[in-house]
Amino acid sequence: MVTPRAAKRPLYVSRVEGVYPYSVVPGGLRSPETLQQVASSDPAISRHFSRFDYSHAHLIRLTEPRDVYVSYRIRNTIFWTRKRIRLQPGELLLTDGNITARAKCGNQVSDTAKPEVSNEEPESDVLDQPVALEPIGPSMPLRAGLGKPDLPAGQPIAPKLYANEFTFPFAPLNLPLPPRNCEFANEVNGKNCHHPKKPVVPEPSTMILLASGLSAVGWRYRRAKGQSQD
Repeated sequence: MVTPRAAKRPLYVSRVEGVYPYSVVPGGLRSPETLQQVASSDPAISRHFSRFDYSHAHLIRLTEPRDVYVSYRIRNTIFWTRKRIRLQPGELLLTDGNITARAKCGNQVSDTAKPEVSNEEPESDVLDQPVALEPIGPSMPLRAGLGKPDLPAGQPIAPKLYANEFTFPFAPLNLPLPPRNCEFANEVNGKNCHHPKKPVVPEPSTMILLASGLSAVGWRYRRAKGQSQD
């Protein structure tokens, strides 16, 4: 049985290589030209490196540990850590001789504390861990691409078109009926129907039969009347 605490923690964590949280320059810096290019289109970076001398900038690699204050970015604002963070030997830095930044994230470093701090300051280890992509929901076992899928045993069952109890959607009864329901407008649906009943026109054959019948009745009437006068 999985405990609630274990259920909240993913079984694995995938990291995005080269992208660090709270980076001033997401994706890092490869050269002074890279920094100058992103600063031209990002106001936060431009302000943070406003005094940076691009013409004298170059990359250096640390040869020994160094404890420094580090800048970091939250949305479009850049803050500084309250505590020193240790940089490890081998880390790559970009510097112009006065201003130095971490090449992997663009965060500047300083030997002295800065007043721009935040209550949202992250832990020091968070700054040095690549961005994590945690899985959404429980992890599912992976299957081989050519493997046969597991199918349920037994005879297939046809799907049901409706549930056991199907209820038609509610519709108010006081609405006007559509034209096709108005053929009895003068009898039952007169109040709800706005299309009057069309008069029924008899077909030509019916009219001929009716005229013939009336003619025969009239002829017999005149004949009977003539006989009675004789």
